[in-house]
Parts: sequence; C-alpha cells; structure tokens
Amino acid sequence: MKNSLTDSSAFANSTDSHCPDAVGTRCMAPHGAARRMGLTFIVGASLLAMASHTQAQGILTVTPSSTLTTLAGTGATGYSGDGGAASAATLAAPSAVAYDAAGNLFFADAQNHVVREISRSGQISTVAGNGLEGYGGDNAAATAATLDTPTGVAVDASGNIYIADSHNHRIRKVSGGTISTIAGTGTPGFAGDGGAATAAQLWLPSAVAVDASGNVYVADTNNQRIRKISGSTITTIAGDGEELFAGDGAAATAAVLDSPVGVAVDAAGNVYIADRHNQRIRMVTPGGTISTLAGSGGASFSGAYGGDGASPALASLSRPSGVSVDAGGKIYIADTGNQRIRIIAGGAGGTIGSVAGSNQQGFAGDAGAATNATLNMPRAVAANGSGGLAIADKLNQRIRTTTLPSLSFANSGVGILSTPQSVTLANTGSAPITVSSIVLSGAFTTTTGGSCTATPITLAAGANCTESIAFLPTAFGPASGSVVLSGSGVIPQTILLGGTALQSTTTVTLSSNVAAPFVNQPVVLTAAIQPAGVGTPTGTVLFYEGTTLLNTATVNSGSASFTTTLPAGPQTLTAVYGGDTNFTGNTSPALSELVTDFSFAPGSSVLLNQTVQPGQTASYAFNVQPIGGAFTLPITLTATGVPAGATVTFTPQTITLGASPASFTVAIKTSATTASLAPHSLFGGGVVALSLMLLPFSFWKRHRLRGLRPLTLCLAVLFSLAAIGGLSGCGSNSGFFAQPSQTYTINIVGTATGAGGATLQHSIPVTLTVQ
Repeated sequence: MKNSLTDSSAFANSTDSHCPDAVGTRCMAPHGAARRMGLTFIVGASLLAMASHTQAQGILTVTPSSTLTTLAGTGATGYSGDGGAASAATLAAPSAVAYDAAGNLFFADAQNHVVREISRSGQISTVAGNGLEGYGGDNAAATAATLDTPTGVAVDASGNIYIADSHNHRIRKVSGGTISTIAGTGTPGFAGDGGAATAAQLWLPSAVAVDASGNVYVADTNNQRIRKISGSTITTIAGDGEELFAGDGAAATAAVLDSPVGVAVDAAGNVYIADRHNQRIRMVTPGGTISTLAGSGGASFSGAYGGDGASPALASLSRPSGVSVDAGGKIYIADTGNQRIRIIAGGAGGTIGSVAGSNQQGFAGDAGAATNATLNMPRAVAANGSGGLAIADKLNQRIRTTTLPSLSFANSGVGILSTPQSVTLANTGSAPITVSSIVLSGAFTTTTGGSCTATPITLAAGANCTESIAFLPTAFGPASGSVVLSGSGVIPQTILLGGTALQSTTTVTLSSNVAAPFVNQPVVLTAAIQPAGVGTPTGTVLFYEGTTLLNTATVNSGSASFTTTLPAGPQTLTAVYGGDTNFTGNTSPALSELVTDFSFAPGSSVLLNQTVQPGQTASYAFNVQPIGGAFTLPITLTATGVPAGATVTFTPQTITLGASPASFTVAIKTSATTASLAPHSLFGGGVVALSLMLLPFSFWKRHRLRGLRPLTLCLAVLFSLAAIGGLSGCGSNSGFFAQPSQTYTINIVGTATGAGGATLQHSIPVTLTVQ
C-alpha cells in the first residue's frame, strides 16, 4: 500500500523533493532523504553564485532566432479536448514527450493518468489510459486500461509505445492498441536483476527510453538505478542503490546516483541520465563506464544556472529532470529548476547553451523568441526531425514547441539571385567568440553587403555583424534549405531557408556560320538560348525559313544547331525555343541570309559550235547573270578540254557582277599543226591520187595503136576520177590536200570563292572543230 508523503502543491514548490515528479498524491521518501535534509541552503546559494561567475564565456546569438508557441493545452488543469485541436485541450501535469518516426508527438499526461497523442495535423487523442487512477486492463485495449501517474514515454521504430507507469511501479507497453506490462510486479522495491523483468521490483520508475535494437532503459528513480530490459530480462546498468554522488570514471554499476529521473540513449549506445539531485547529466558508455557529461558542484550543491558557451562539464544545472538526444547527437536537457531547456553540442568536448526559457518562472513569450519565453518547471524535452523541440511545460499545463528560425524569400526566377536578407550574429556573452563555418544547403548563397568579415568571424563581447543571404534557385517550384553557423566553443545555430522558384525568361539568338552563303553551300545554323539568370536550358528548338519548318534540334549546353543548304535569294530565318520546366520559351529575332548564285548563258547570235582551220581563232560570247541578289565576289573564268597547243583568251578574265549582269568573250586560237600531216587514205595520200589521175592518159597512149576502143578509155578515166573523188571531201576530209579534222568539247567555267574557301562553279560546253 502506498504512503502519502505530500500533496502535489508541495511538490510543485519544493526545491529538493525526493518525489521528483511532483504530480501525485503519494510518494515514498528514499532512505537517503535524511542526509539531504540536514544540508543548508546557504552552501548551495554560495556555490550557485560561484558557478555563475567563474569564467568569462562568449555566447553566439543569432537573429532571426527560434520561436516558442503552445502546441497543446489552454493552461487550465483538466482532461478534455480529445478529437479536436490540441491547443484547445486541457492537460494535467504533462511530464514526458516523445516523437514517433512519422512526427506524431506522444506525451504522458500524468495527473490525468493517460498517454495522449498529438498528430502532425494538430489533433489530440488518448492512446493509453481511461483517465482513472489505478492499475488494470493488461492484454486489452490500451484506452480501457488504468494507469497511475505515468511520467515517462518512449516510442520505438515500429510505433510501440513504452510507458513509465510511475506509481504502479511498472513499465507498460502498447502495441497495436493493446497494453501489457513488460517490467515490474507493482510492489515497490528492488529485486529481480538477471531474471524476468515482469518478476522484478521497481520503485517509482520515472522515465523510459528505447534503442534501435528494442532494448528498454528505465530510470528506476527511488532505487537510484538505471535498469535495462533486453528481451524479457532485466539488469542494472548504472547505480548501486545508494543515494549520493560518486563513481565517475569507473564501472557505472558501482556509481552512486541521486534521484535519476530522466534517461535517453543515442545511436552509439551511450546512455544519458538526468541525475536530478546531483545537478548533473551523467553518461554511461557501451563499455559500462560512467562520467559526468554536464553539471558541476559538490554533493551538497543545490543547483544553479551558469556555463553557457563553455564546456558542459563546467556548467551549472538545477534539478535537471529530462534528457533526450536527437539523430545528430545533440543532447537536450530539461533544466527544470532553471526554467530552461539546455543543449549540448559536440558531446563531452563540446559546448553547452540555452535554447528556450529565460530563467523566469511562469507563463509568457508565445510567438516570440524561445530564449525570452517563460516556462514553469519544464519536465521533459524531445527533438523532432525538423530541428524543433517539444517541451513538457509541466506546471503551465501545456506542451510547448520551439521552431527553428526561418527566412522566407520572395518568388524568384530560376537562376536569378533574389533580394538578400540579413542574419545578425551577436556575441551576448562576456568573452570573444569565433564563427569559423557558415554552411548553406539548398539553393541559397551568401552575398556581399553584410558587415561580417569572411570566415572566420571573430566577435568581441557585445559585438555583432550581419551576414547577407540570398535565394538562387536552380529548379522550378518550392525550395528549402538552411544555413548553419558554428565554430569552436559555439553552439551551432540553424536557420531554415525557403522560397519558390518561377520559370525564368530566355533570349534566343540565331546565327549562321556563313554571312552570305552560296547556293547549296552547307550552312550551320545555331540557336543560343540565354536565360535571364544562371542555368542551362534544355528542350528543343524549331528552325524556320519564313513559315517553312526546316528542322528540329535538341538543346545541348544551352544551344541547338543543324546543318542545311539554302536556295538562292534572301532568306528569313528564325529559331523558336519551346522552353522547359525551368525556362520559358521564346523566338529569336529574324536572321536575314542572302544566298547568292550566278548563271551562264551564251551571247545572242553566237554559235556554240564552230569550225576553224589550224591556226585560226574561234570566238564565243557569254552573258553572266546574278541570281538571288547582288553577287559581289569575283568570278574567275577558265576553260578545259581545249586542243593541244591552243591558247585561250578571256575578255575580261575576271568578272565582278554586283547586282547587274555582265558579258565576256572567249577567243580560242588553234595551233597551225593541230591536224595530223601523215597520209592516211587507202591509196597512200596525194601522190597516189595524182598517179591515178594520170593513169588513163598513159593507158590510152600505150594502146592507141592497138586499136583500143573509146569505151574502154572512158572507163579508165572514170576510175581515175573516182579515185580522186575519194580524196576530195568525203567523210571528214575536205580539200584536195586537206588534213584530218577533229572536234573538241570545251567547258567554259566560272568559279567564285567565298568564306572559308567555299567555291561555286558553273560551266557551259562549246564545240570546236579543227579541220
């Protein structure tokens, strides 16, 4: 049967209560209470003053700073509001907080004897306990069970809820909505180590934690121990049952604790203990060694506030009641008597600071800076995945939350630097500090314009400077990031950054690699897409000549190209960029491209087929016409296929047209020995022909005396004439002494050379026959 020691109001105002939760109507005083009762508060007060002024310390204060608001509770004590907004509910001595993996918050509503949940959307509900004080309901619906002053809560990765059912001296578990007891018989005392946890005795367990492997850690407060449940077996991992302070640097099981009321475990297996009446946070390594992480003072020290900006081991705490650790290894302390939430960054070699509370007791400061707010006996603290904290502000009957400071930037186009905003770095301590690192994540950057120097930034006590930060979006849509300011001996300060990126405009420029190409000359058209800011557009470009689509090309590294040939004449070319997710489309200004050509035509009344005797000259006349516009390049004239030994003369040799036609002549003078002089007829040439011509007369003279008839003579004459006829104009020969004629096809060629060595040629064939 439980014995009543004091009422809840006495607990609320006690400075040294051994009922550490101050929430019930019954409590058992541990056997060491008499020792502590004999201590004088004069000693404690002297130590407080000494601890607060032992050394100068620098403290980095950043503006904008974290803000604090009320998440749940109206400030009135009661049990109401389930199913509605948590801010409209009433609570009674909220004493523990824990987040699940989804960001839902669970808290022990101690004097309502329930565990409640606040969803991410802000709705409150009860997940364990029926609001009645007692013990019952195991292996049934958790909401139908009875609890007695639950003061601790933890949630594992699977969503199972663990409850320190304090005045039932048990650890309860809710899994799938069903509650069960996993440790404690309900009879206060110490027993059962090495055996089944359900057969063990606990004494006023005040807090519970769970690691990634499912091991459960219990702050067995009035047993002055930390117990561990692995599977179903319970053991002691810290504390020997005595109540005082001793044992640092040795085995934790041989150490002495004094009212451990908070417990936490990090990813490495280190266990943290809120050793309340020793004014310390103690740490037990996985190897089992205990040490003091934060807090100082002798066994009689009643607590104080001091040490921010310095080593946590040199700091002063006052009745720390809760401890937690976030995913990044930062440790948070509910420094209850100091009405503050403290932070330790960097572990034992790091720095301690304050993140909420002003050392004043009461209620004030919602929607303002967290460090200016007023708390009333904060009992527990837990970090969420966004860097905010949930605080069981016990005697304010509220759950309060801190939110990291943020800067919201106006909408800005992709790649366009926004208007900068300032962050103020101030040293509110009494010694210089150095900010050696400013790390930004997301699409944000520091800019010129602030008064801070480049890192490292050294600030004397009382000094401040400004850092300028801007939004430089890299992709369309909402963007988030942060800036973290840190340095040796400085609590890292995080500011969340946000903005929304819009599509940026683009400018499209079309160019050609040839200013005035020839007809059919390959031309490379390139569209360059230039965004209004920085970035690289993607997508496609359509190339047009007038309204005719020439080609579609893919944008690569901010430009698109393709190779084509263009018809003669003035061409109007445009490039149309279609845009992409980050950049708007646009059309280039028109590019005018004059594509030039020329033509050959024979002059009027000039024969293209001419016949000359060897040594004579054949003349041809031609007209040259520009096509598509003025042809400004010189046209050089040449001829191919001329007879051997012939000479060719162009008048003029080179023509520059411009916009008007021109003419030229070609004179081809043949060589006197162009035709062959060798006999080539069947009868041996001219000598044979002459002989044949005289043959009838010789024949007649020889035979006249023989009485040759006139008919015979006539036939001989005809035969001779026929032989001569074969030499005088038949086939390709003409003239009595004619040489053989030859016909030549001669090409008259005009060649123009343009940019890059490109050439344009046209030709006309003519025929020359040399007799």
